[in-house]
Amino acid sequence: MRKIIIILTCCIVLLLLGYTSYRGYQVWKQSHGMSMAKAYLAKADARSASLALQQVLRANPRNIEANRMMAVLTDGDPPAALGWRKNVVDLDPASSEDRLALAQEYIVNGDFPSATNTLAGATEASKQTPAYHNIAGMADLMAGQAAEAEANFSESIRLDPSDPIPQLNLAVVRLHGSNTLDMAEARIALQRIIMSSTNATLRIQGRRELINDALHFKDFPTALNLSKELVQQTNSIFKDKLFRLDVLKAAQNSEFKPTLALYQSEAATDPDKISELAQWQMTYLSPAEALGWLRGLPTQTRTNQTAEVLIATCLLQLKDWRGLQQDIQQQDWEDPLHWWNNLEFVRHAYLARSLRGQGLTEASRAEWGVAVKSASDQKSLIVQKTSFKKLFDLTLTWKWGTEAEEILWSVVNTYPDERWAYPILRNVLIIEHRTRPLNQLMATMYKRMPNDLALKNNLAATSLLLGDLSSNPYKLAQEVYEKDPKNPQCASTYAYALYLQGKYADALKVMQQLNPKDLEAPSIALYYGLVLEANGNKKEARAYLDRVSRAQLWTEEQALFDKAKSGL
Repeated sequence: MRKIIIILTCCIVLLLLGYTSYRGYQVWKQSHGMSMAKAYLAKADARSASLALQQVLRANPRNIEANRMMAVLTDGDPPAALGWRKNVVDLDPASSEDRLALAQEYIVNGDFPSATNTLAGATEASKQTPAYHNIAGMADLMAGQAAEAEANFSESIRLDPSDPIPQLNLAVVRLHGSNTLDMAEARIALQRIIMSSTNATLRIQGRRELINDALHFKDFPTALNLSKELVQQTNSIFKDKLFRLDVLKAAQNSEFKPTLALYQSEAATDPDKISELAQWQMTYLSPAEALGWLRGLPTQTRTNQTAEVLIATCLLQLKDWRGLQQDIQQQDWEDPLHWWNNLEFVRHAYLARSLRGQGLTEASRAEWGVAVKSASDQKSLIVQKTSFKKLFDLTLTWKWGTEAEEILWSVVNTYPDERWAYPILRNVLIIEHRTRPLNQLMATMYKRMPNDLALKNNLAATSLLLGDLSSNPYKLAQEVYEKDPKNPQCASTYAYALYLQGKYADALKVMQQLNPKDLEAPSIALYYGLVLEANGNKKEARAYLDRVSRAQLWTEEQALFDKAKSGL
């Protein structure tokens, strides 16, 4: 017996030593990977840095610094950068700097409500900083709230008069206002920044704003001069050259065609510039013209992922379904060097669209299933979420309602923190009066947000209409009513719960506590009519039921309405 105990003790010690060694190796692996990534970034070797970070994140997806560095590396891909920024804030919600960076990323992605919600979660101390007010002003500006933006930028300047960024932003707000004097002062402020600022980036941005202003007022000579100066700046980017093309095209200037040819030649061997120029041509010239240029690129760039995706997009816009299928069927849009940019799911989605365009519905559905599977098989949870959002955007563009709903359900069920899908899916189900799936959605979301009063009420209401007592809707309805007895939706749900239990007098008492105006709303009048009819007030019941529009009724409510009317 003693021998067995000794053997067991030795085994346990060996296991503990093994586990300790394994944990130590994992810690070392992460530390080594981070050191390598930083070294590569210091040498501007983004490719090697991303591979090093990939190893770190495989060992520990919750490594905050690695997620933060991935956000920086993917800065040129706003949806991807947004995913990494969200992950950082989820891992460290108390970090004010990361929260502000996330809000700014939402602004870049055009999601202003999420930017505002992110800023609302900042600490009170953070809300008193100039950085907070500057980003809040940017969110206001992009949301069209000029007065609020001006107030935030002014506060940022008051807190830090030496920072030229909010000064430029304030000038932009006033430049787009209606006050002539403010607009003139804004132009002077931007000119001052261009001439005297030590910040080269701000000087560039000042020129861009003045060019936009000149284009708005069709002052083409000024726009032409400023855009020429813009592309001559040493820190201008390729998008500035596309801006120059905008100006030349708007002014119908003879330099447009030779300048376009010059920029086409410059972009021909650079995937990033190819992407920017091809998308510009698709938007401002035609998909056919962009396709012709892409087809003529050198082989080494025409056959990489960037050009293949752009060519496919042109074919899709031209509705050349057969050509699209033949072009991409044997391609591979995986990018092993940039693992967060694996676009195989997009290729399968495009194949599905090409098959649908040819009337091959069953084959299209099968290919769409492959696209969804490919999105869910992405190496990173963040990339999975981004991929599903891209698929959803494609379904909206193509008006694929069934597939759009499938994506929404997948996101709701698989990624609880992706809050964008729930309200869209809820609204679709409400508009289409689909009670059972709406009830299923409410049941899922209620488990995650048990304190959401509207959600709780909707779960109770739909469960009562369906006769589904699994969620204990009588209790839910009572709890909701007790929280907000003056809310007509909550009151009508509770009254209907009492009605179903045969407590007609109690139901009438609940409804009569509401404002008479609320009782006249069609969604409330139905239930008030039911309760009145059950209490023998047939004449009054008829008056309220006559206010109900059949077009607004759900199937289950229509049955209630018909039954009540037949009893009058």
